[in-house]
Amino acid sequence: MNANRNEVAELPPYRALVVVDVKNFSGEKGRDHDWITRQIPVILEHALVRCGLGELRRQVCFEGTTGDGYFLGFEPKHLPFLLNPFLSELQAELEYQNAVNPVSDRQKLRMRVSLTVGPMTDSGQNGISDGSGDTRIEAHRMIDAKPVRDMLARSNDTTCVAAIISRRVYEDAVVSGYAVDAPDLYVPVPVEVKTYRGTAYLRVPKPSGDLLSRGFTPPGPPEADSWDRGEHAGPAESGGPSRAVKQRFTKSTVGIGNVQGNVGTAINGDNVTMHTGSGDQFNAPLGDGVNLLGANRGRIRHQVNKGGDEGDGR
Repeated sequence: MNANRNEVAELPPYRALVVVDVKNFSGEKGRDHDWITRQIPVILEHALVRCGLGELRRQVCFEGTTGDGYFLGFEPKHLPFLLNPFLSELQAELEYQNAVNPVSDRQKLRMRVSLTVGPMTDSGQNGISDGSGDTRIEAHRMIDAKPVRDMLARSNDTTCVAAIISRRVYEDAVVSGYAVDAPDLYVPVPVEVKTYRGTAYLRVPKPSGDLLSRGFTPPGPPEADSWDRGEHAGPAESGGPSRAVKQRFTKSTVGIGNVQGNVGTAINGDNVTMHTGSGDQFNAPLGDGVNLLGANRGRIRHQVNKGGDEGDGR
C-alpha cells in the first residue's frame, strides 16, 4: 500500500537485522580492500553453515555491503539463532580464516556485530531502499558506539567478535529464554552516537586481554574529591602567578622541590613528614588548610607543628 507521506500508512514488517563491520578496515592496504569486502559475506555464510543454519542464508529478506561491512535482514523468528549459536560460530570462523587465509601479517580480521529488530521496509525484491527505518539507523549507530569499539581495542587478536544488541533484542530473545543464553552474559551499556541515545547490551563470545582482567566496563578515572577541587586551597597573593601543590597521603613522606611563583599550597595529613626545601612552612592535620608560602626566602621563619615532624625535614 502506497500512501502520501502526510497520510497514515501501514507499519512495515518486522525484521531482524545483522550488521557487521571489520575493525581497522582503513588500516589495510588499498589493494586488499576489494578482497576483504568480497570476503565478508562469504565468512558470514560459512558461520551460518557452521551452526547448521546454511538454509537461513537463502532466506535473507534483504542484504548489502557497506564497504567495510555487510548487513543481512531476516524474518524475526530467526533472531534467537542469530545470537546463539551464530555469534560463537562467527568467532570460530574468523579464527579459522585468520589461520589459513590471513589478509595480512600485520593484523587479523576482527568484527563488530550489531543486532536489532523492528519495522523495516521490505519489498521482497532486495531493493535499494529495503531495510529502511529507525531500526536500521539504530543498528548502525550501535555498531559505531564507543563501548563495542572498546571491546576490540581492549582485547587481543584472540577476540575476533564483539557484539552489541538492542534492548528489544535482549528482551525478546534473551530474557525470554528463546536464545538459551544466560542474560548475565550480556552487559548493559549506554549508547550515544550523533542524535541516537539508548541502552544496548554487549556480548563477547571469547574475551581476552584487558576484558578478562578488568571486565567489559572498566572503572573510569577517580572522581575528584574536595581536595582536588581546591576547596581548601589558600587564596593567591597578588603580584604574580601562583601554583598549588596538593597531595593527600596518610603516614608517608611528601617531598616538594621547587615551587615557582608567589604562593604555593601544600596539603598533608596526620603523621606526615614534609620536605619543603627553603621557604615558610606550616604543618597541620588534614583539614586545617596548609599553606606553603614564600619560596626561596632562605629559611623557615615560622612553624606550627600539629601533626608533622619537628624541624624542616632536611
